[in-house]
Amino acid sequence: MTDSNDKKPAIPMKGFRKGDLRLASYSRELALIGLTLFIVALFSILYPYSFCSWDNFNAILRNLAFEGILAVGMMVLLVSGEFDLSVGAMASMIGVITAWLMKVAGWPVPMAVATGLALGALAGAMNGVFVAKFRVNALIATLGTMGIFQGIALLVGGPGITFLPESFSRVGQTELLGLQLPVWLLAALALVLHGFLAYSRFFRQLYYVGSNPKAARLSGIHVDRMQIFASAMMGMIAGLAGIVYASRIGTATATVGVGAELQAIAAVILGGASLSGGKGTIWGALIGVFFMALIKNALIIARVSSEWQGIVLGAVLVFAVALDSFMSRQKE
Repeated sequence: MTDSNDKKPAIPMKGFRKGDLRLASYSRELALIGLTLFIVALFSILYPYSFCSWDNFNAILRNLAFEGILAVGMMVLLVSGEFDLSVGAMASMIGVITAWLMKVAGWPVPMAVATGLALGALAGAMNGVFVAKFRVNALIATLGTMGIFQGIALLVGGPGITFLPESFSRVGQTELLGLQLPVWLLAALALVLHGFLAYSRFFRQLYYVGSNPKAARLSGIHVDRMQIFASAMMGMIAGLAGIVYASRIGTATATVGVGAELQAIAAVILGGASLSGGKGTIWGALIGVFFMALIKNALIIARVSSEWQGIVLGAVLVFAVALDSFMSRQKE
């Protein structure tokens, strides 16, 4: 067996045609960019004062930071061929646990944040072990842990933990060049993860694992370890999303992540990822997140009722999954 860190896969990866996958990903990204520009142009004409303004654009970016952080983590996980339905509940749980450690237990802010991130990584790794080692279906495993994490969030935080330390809240509310720090944090995280996936030999293995795990295993890649690693990273990023949101609003809410996992999955699939794994880019995830946030913002400005907003966003999710299924069949 070869060492995956010292040598590239020894045999060609069946089903992993790098050029074809990149072309498919870029095509979907370009199509989504075109659709996004069309929506921007349309609503700029229909609502020139309320939609086409810096304040509204700033609000879109500020509100998408939470889902954006989840989405870039989900993109890494989907590349490895897995997904996680518990990330929204995990973000809620880590947010309230971190807040509880700061306010009730009296821990210093840096120690509480570090502990929260570590617990997120541990929770994600637990999901990875269930899926990779015990071969539990990812849908069943993460659906079960979603209920566990949401229950813990409600037990620890109740409806929410308010009046968090000023030193903690100030970080999330600080503005740089007119944008709140969570937006810059999302950009930095996306840049780092893009660099890892594009240029790191270790992270590139996730594409091989997601595209053809059997061939990846034969080539010397530790498939189970890579999947557990990707799940642990997703858990830590979900914890980061929960902590950042709590810092931005100064309150840790136990239900902030409800439904966020589906929006993250829809965004990354629209941005070029696939439920079958092996393809996708971080920039595609960001485009998908911005598109979803733009749709929500446009519906609010158009004064569409919350019920219809749910219907539209649900339709976008179904469309994203159907598109992924169609493109997967076209490659067969």
